[in-house]
Amino acid sequence: MSAKFVVAVAFVIERNGEILMLRRSPDKDHAPGTWETGSGRVEYGEGAEGAVRREVLEETGLQVEIQAPVATFHFYRGADREEAIGMTFWCRYVAGEFVTSAEHDLARWVSPAEAVALVGSPGESAAIELVAKLAQRAP
Repeated sequence: MSAKFVVAVAFVIERNGEILMLRRSPDKDHAPGTWETGSGRVEYGEGAEGAVRREVLEETGLQVEIQAPVATFHFYRGADREEAIGMTFWCRYVAGEFVTSAEHDLARWVSPAEAVALVGSPGESAAIELVAKLAQRAP
């Protein structure tokens, strides 16, 4: 039996030690109104870093510089329980102003501790904490 997985990317955008948190639009089918760092699927023929850049631009209107992958994860998504593999990337803000999208209706720059308090996933919390540590050490 061969397994087919959805491949997803997540991103943690950091700016001067703060983390960008995004509130999912109330009409989303999965976790409406919850806070997250941002994520999306890798499209056919696309690499993970290309997917991160595209998803960040689509969901936020921001430009980022990818610093490093910080986590990998496995999950089941939605009512159909699609099996997925994901990678989380630390991104540093470069330019732009947040623009609402169909994905998110609100964004806030917050401290890493506030970001961890907003998310419900231990994996997402760990990625935020790791990005905060790496950002403190980076030039």
